Amino acid sequence: MTHRLVLLRPEEARARRDELIALCAQAFAGAPWHDTPLGAVRTADRLLGSAARGDGFHAVTALGPDGELLGLAAGWTDTVLSGAGPAFELAELLVAPAHQGRGLGRALHDALLAAAGTGPALLMTLDVPELTGRYARWGWTVVDRRRPGRETRDHVIMRRP
Repeated sequence: MTHRLVLLRPEEARARRDELIALCAQAFAGAPWHDTPLGAVRTADRLLGSAARGDGFHAVTALGPDGELLGLAAGWTDTVLSGAGPAFELAELLVAPAHQGRGLGRALHDALLAAAGTGPALLMTLDVPELTGRYARWGWTVVDRRRPGRETRDHVIMRRP
């Protein structure tokens, strides 16, 4: 299947809320996430809340031949993960299960980081080999381990120079 990568402006992201919720529900329902449909709504709304801020928000979508949303990578410049100076935070990288394993996630990742520009980048993900190994292959290094908020599972903070 062919796809095209498209930079998404904040207002375009908000206009695709229902599609984004559906994509989150598909991408995060299975292992290792096992997220609920309500979790998909929360993820989409967290992204769109950040998108509403505008400054430092970047998103890249993968669209199918009919404009359907196949994947998304999004993030923003913030200090939450760094605890110090601003860094670009890769907040979400998701691909519909039917399109996984074909390099689409890597293409979205690379396009998002290119759109964000130079400087350090951070991300937080579950501390499972499936995810940490993938990001390590893409040039990320574990710099911290945490169990955020009410989470019951360990997470890692990863950095890419």
